[in-house]
Amino acid sequence: MSIWSSIIAVVVGVAMGLIIVSRKNVDYSSIHVINKDDFVNNMRKGQLIDVRTADEFNQNKINGARNFKANQIATKNSKLRRDQSTYLYCSNGKKSFKIAKKLTKQGFRNIYVLEDGFENY
Repeated sequence: MSIWSSIIAVVVGVAMGLIIVSRKNVDYSSIHVINKDDFVNNMRKGQLIDVRTADEFNQNKINGARNFKANQIATKNSKLRRDQSTYLYCSNGKKSFKIAKKLTKQGFRNIYVLEDGFENY
């Protein structure tokens, strides 16, 4: 019976090792949470993206912003350009930061998130 315990331990150890090795180390240093003044002064230098709901976007938005659903923005078919800076905002800054992390995993760089979101604007 101890041979089976040893085999199971080896299999589990190898599986865990493969999982750890296969995980990508992602560098999130290209995500910058910036205050309202810096956001306003620089948002025209890149693509301005609102990740709030369509209803929120239609009620009030930052001029020039495009609205993307949270589940659409980080897809490969997204109409975002990787070669431009990306300025993100949501209602409170939390959703846009999560999306910024997803975009970073897809190779986007220079991502700026409005601190405290549209509530701060």
